[in-house]
Amino acid sequence: MSRPTLRVVSFLLLLLIAVLAPVVASGYSELKQASKAGAYPEMGDHYQAAAQRLPWRADLYELAGHAYYRAQEYDRAAAAYQKAFQRHALSAEGWVAWGDVFYLRDDARQAAQIWEQGLDQKEFSEKLYSRLAQVYQENKEYSKAAQVLQKYVAVHQEDASAHYRLGLLLSLNDQNTALSELISASQLNPQFDPAVEALRSALNQAALRESTAERFVLIGRGLGLVQEWELARAAFDSAVEADQTNAEAWAWLGEADYQTASDGGTELDRALALDPHSPVVRGLRGLYFQRQGNFRSALTEFQEAAQLDDRNPAWQVSIGETYSKLGDLIRALEAYQSATKLAPREAAYLRLLALFCAQNNVNIASVGVPAAQKAAALEKDNADNLDLLGWLLMIDKRFAYSKQILEQALALDPKNANAHLHLGMLYLQMNDRTAAQEHFVTARDLGNTDAASILEQYFP
Repeated sequence: MSRPTLRVVSFLLLLLIAVLAPVVASGYSELKQASKAGAYPEMGDHYQAAAQRLPWRADLYELAGHAYYRAQEYDRAAAAYQKAFQRHALSAEGWVAWGDVFYLRDDARQAAQIWEQGLDQKEFSEKLYSRLAQVYQENKEYSKAAQVLQKYVAVHQEDASAHYRLGLLLSLNDQNTALSELISASQLNPQFDPAVEALRSALNQAALRESTAERFVLIGRGLGLVQEWELARAAFDSAVEADQTNAEAWAWLGEADYQTASDGGTELDRALALDPHSPVVRGLRGLYFQRQGNFRSALTEFQEAAQLDDRNPAWQVSIGETYSKLGDLIRALEAYQSATKLAPREAAYLRLLALFCAQNNVNIASVGVPAAQKAAALEKDNADNLDLLGWLLMIDKRFAYSKQILEQALALDPKNANAHLHLGMLYLQMNDRTAAQEHFVTARDLGNTDAASILEQYFP
């Protein structure tokens, strides 16, 4: 290169440096300001400005996206992640977050496409499996949901919630593995014990049935017990598909329809046509009419169920509840008492009888208090039973005994909101406003809305 040419090149380089130096300096200044920003939108703006001035730092677009994401400015976050993607600067966590912002914008389809593309990258986050499982389940693609969630659980063996979700999904097509996953969830977190016990019972009972339809009905009922009605509906669908003449499958499908925001009446009518002598069909129809406010029809169905299954106290409770809705408290009381006669050693039915008396202020001394005492004797460590007994004693104006029982309830469960409420009501009747207010405040803070109303009325 000749000397004149070298001079020209050197001059041009110096000129370029002179032009770019302020831009680069400005970029680093923006980066510094981003680290000091007091709000996420401001932080995102600084990161984005820095990325524009420092083209070799395309990763800053992702940081801008994260800041906008935290500020819940999802449109701006999506745009920032898009720029990071276009510059091949999206990290494994960036793929997760990019899909998140679309999911949070109620565009689950686009979110799933991004997460699926994220799995194709050389490095990816296992969080993608969990998120895809959620979307597939929402789309009722239960097999796909289970497949990707299994991959997540394989890496995150300590995640009890993931084991539980996987167990729920597998209950539809792989009951043995489902049971194993549910037990793992329970072992990792005792919080899942009640639900796992209910599902385990359903799965074990289903395994003993030869009929495919009956197996799916039992599985669906178990899923319904733990409030997984979308999955329960899928089980009942499979039951109906396996046997179109199974009346109980149709009846339970109607119940699942109702629980998942449909009506369910058509399926229940079909169930009745298939087997008018099924107590399950009659009982579910009674529940349907009760929800519709058609208490006369509900009563007819529950009475039919009780005649067909005359040793089941649950039907008597349903009859009692319906009579109560119709304003016939005498027949309602008789029905609740019939339930306790059918199951004299089951505290639940005694408790329902006592609760009916308390709520309607009827037969407190002769029926309500004795029923509550028997329930408390059968389940000695149950704070709710003691609270109910204390409440009934208060209504019966046996204040000293009521106070003793309610204090026993709180000794068993200091956070029992109802016991605090009832003790507050007792102190109010005893003209001890200070103690009453203290218990009402505690009950309110524990979530009792009745206590909040009383505080507004008596302690403004």
